[in-house]
Amino acid sequence: MDDQNLVFIISQPRSGSTFLQSLLSNNPEVNTVSESWLMLALAPLFKPSTIRSSTYDHSMAMDAYNDYCQKFDLDRAKLIREFAFQHYAPLYLDCKLLIDKTPRYWEILDELIHIFHRSKFIILKRNPEDVIRSMITTWKINTLEKLAYLGRDLMEAPIAISKFEIAHSTNPNVRTVKYENLISDQTKFVAELYDWMNIQFEGSMLDIKHNKKVLGKYGDPIINGKQKANFRINSYFEELIRGYVFSLGDSYLKDFGLSVNHYEKTQAFSEFSHRFLPDENS
Repeated sequence: MDDQNLVFIISQPRSGSTFLQSLLSNNPEVNTVSESWLMLALAPLFKPSTIRSSTYDHSMAMDAYNDYCQKFDLDRAKLIREFAFQHYAPLYLDCKLLIDKTPRYWEILDELIHIFHRSKFIILKRNPEDVIRSMITTWKINTLEKLAYLGRDLMEAPIAISKFEIAHSTNPNVRTVKYENLISDQTKFVAELYDWMNIQFEGSMLDIKHNKKVLGKYGDPIINGKQKANFRINSYFEELIRGYVFSLGDSYLKDFGLSVNHYEKTQAFSEFSHRFLPDENS
């Protein structure tokens, strides 16, 4: 296999990525697994900042590694790509494409497209209010401490994804998809993606209830059999949600038909951002 056999699906968590993955892999020409996180496991080799702490001196280790690569004029991108292909190999049997759906690849978008410059990248976007609501209800988040784990996914992912979109707006291998469009006109948008991937589309492929390829430990908990939680968002978090969406700004919100005029600055969101995201406020 090579770059052209690989498709990445990248998004904020709870943006419908497993749903999209199910639709695109529900055929014999495409294979996938729940979520591999493979390239994040390899990320320290090409983006040292992904490691925030270690029992060893990571910065020194990377300096030594860089020195070694320079000494022998090693093509790190090529070596990392070949190493990744060895891990993808079990998926690439009797199929044309494989999908690596790992939402948090937003952390390494620029590096990924440098390493896999001939691969296809699908950026999935969803109404940010629906994203944060789904995070809270799916994972039963009722304290700021629990929400802190998702701080980067909430605050930094939209910015990183938007920058990547703009930078690659003319790249034919990068496609942005809105979750809302998939829901409103599934046939049209899925057929367009199949055509883009050069895969034959049939209407029966929209029936994904028997697609077992996407099941796994790190996929959508509902699709993996977990009962949907009847979780009520409390008033404090409703206030936090309003402040969060407002913080994204009009230029981001208008892409979803939203406006900051429907939201507001809130104390709850201010407490969250100052307490758990100090770097954002320094």
